[in-house]
Amino acid sequence: MRKAHRLVLALAVGLLAALWAVPREGRAQPVGIGTHPATLQAPILGSFINIWDADTVDNLEPAVAYNTNHDEYLVVWSNDRGGTWDIYAQRVGGDGALLSHFTVFRDVGCKDWQPDVAYNPDQDEYLIVYTYEVSSSDYDIWARLVKWNGADLGDARYAEFPINQDSDKQWNPAVAYSNQSNEYLVVYENWWAGGTRDIDARRVDSDGNALGQASGVNIATGAGQVRTFPDVAYNEARNEYLIVYNYTSGTYGDILGKVASANLGTLSGEKSICVDSYDQDFPAVAAGPDEYLVVWEDGDWGTNDYDIYARRVGGDGTPQDDPGGFEIDGLGDGNLHVDPAVAYGAAYGYLVAWRYYEGGSDQNVYGRYVVPGKDKASGNEFAIDSGSSSQATPAVACNPFGTCLAVEEDNWPGGDYEIRGRFVTPNQVYLPLAVK
Repeated sequence: MRKAHRLVLALAVGLLAALWAVPREGRAQPVGIGTHPATLQAPILGSFINIWDADTVDNLEPAVAYNTNHDEYLVVWSNDRGGTWDIYAQRVGGDGALLSHFTVFRDVGCKDWQPDVAYNPDQDEYLIVYTYEVSSSDYDIWARLVKWNGADLGDARYAEFPINQDSDKQWNPAVAYSNQSNEYLVVYENWWAGGTRDIDARRVDSDGNALGQASGVNIATGAGQVRTFPDVAYNEARNEYLIVYNYTSGTYGDILGKVASANLGTLSGEKSICVDSYDQDFPAVAAGPDEYLVVWEDGDWGTNDYDIYARRVGGDGTPQDDPGGFEIDGLGDGNLHVDPAVAYGAAYGYLVAWRYYEGGSDQNVYGRYVVPGKDKASGNEFAIDSGSSSQATPAVACNPFGTCLAVEEDNWPGGDYEIRGRFVTPNQVYLPLAVK
């Protein structure tokens, strides 16, 4: 999208952002002025951005964060060179321009993968977390602070540091930033040799110091029980986090979660977000206005029939509405809808993205919106990328005006996977309404 066009759009949706500062219900309107939400149309999709296509190896597992100070995004991913996996990063401007790129971590002959990233506007820095393979039976969680533009990586402040180096496997990290505490929370999965898999967390201060015990704080565990694939979102209204994860009993999974105070001093009991008779896996979570939206893949284990579902969780951690959640996409079509991602933009709400096996092996990335405070999806699902190549593993980050950058693995132009993205902007018109 041309820069001038984006400026006009930003001014328009900026007004919408102010209107979405609190939920619609009960909002006092200025005298003589009101808004009426028209039906959400198909979103405005920007041109494809070839974020990384500079090599002939697979680039996988993208994650993305929005930089509020500079109107740009940082995309991170793992680069599979066979015996060596690296973590790379690329800056993408709010106008889609490719800015600088850099290597976050490389250790020749070792595997570094599963990256995630969060932005700290107070320090104008990112924290990037990832899994480091010590051996085939020992994985650790490491992290690195990165200056907003990727500069000065040789400085001591930006050196890599461990989050957890216990024996056995710590992996599947996720990270969120607390602006009230000016620190980060890293959550991850422990896979112990005895078979127990639990969820742990560790705080990281704004100077890159991992706080508390080196083994972290246990969030949820049980002897012989399996808890996997954590994600975390920060609720500014309460200075709390919601940590969600998969709990497996037999072959079927459930989605559980816990609310944690910012200092991890208080943990709620486990919240049953979805525990019905189907198989729920791979949750993702985003925070809205004193609430959360949790999304997951939901289906019949051992089949090719998985759908994307969601459930709102109140700011106090109470799951809302139907215990089974509500359908985002795929109900009854017999296809695979997997790998959900979700982000919140104040101008409209949550954007959910996922991978859709559309007619067998044709993999595409789709999206759909959810309005804050609502227990159903809004508008129709839409193709973010339905090109002839295979698209997988989407990630999403949104600016305050509601425009989101959706990134993906893309087998384009063929031979290996590259990182591509495009902007998604809600196409919504508010009509003036006189308040008498």
